[in-house]
Amino acid sequence: MRTFLAFVVIAGLGLLYAWQKHHEITPVAQQESLTHAVSSTPAKPTMPTLASTPVREVSEHNWMKRSLDRARDVRDEARTRTKEGQNP
Repeated sequence: MRTFLAFVVIAGLGLLYAWQKHHEITPVAQQESLTHAVSSTPAKPTMPTLASTPVREVSEHNWMKRSLDRARDVRDEARTRTKEGQNP
């Protein structure tokens, strides 16, 4: 009975994985949907980036690192603005 339950669990996980892979958006389709979304929305002004901050490439699958990098960038921008605002 334990062997059968283990088989059912493993088969279920395999089917879930196959279903998820089948319904995954491909990078090409994702890029096309992004260009559609970008072309229909007005352009937003961007903040100038600091010259001393190196631009790092982060994998799309590494969302935790990307979140931490974004938080660090926002923190540094806020510190810079505060410092500039306090200088007479």
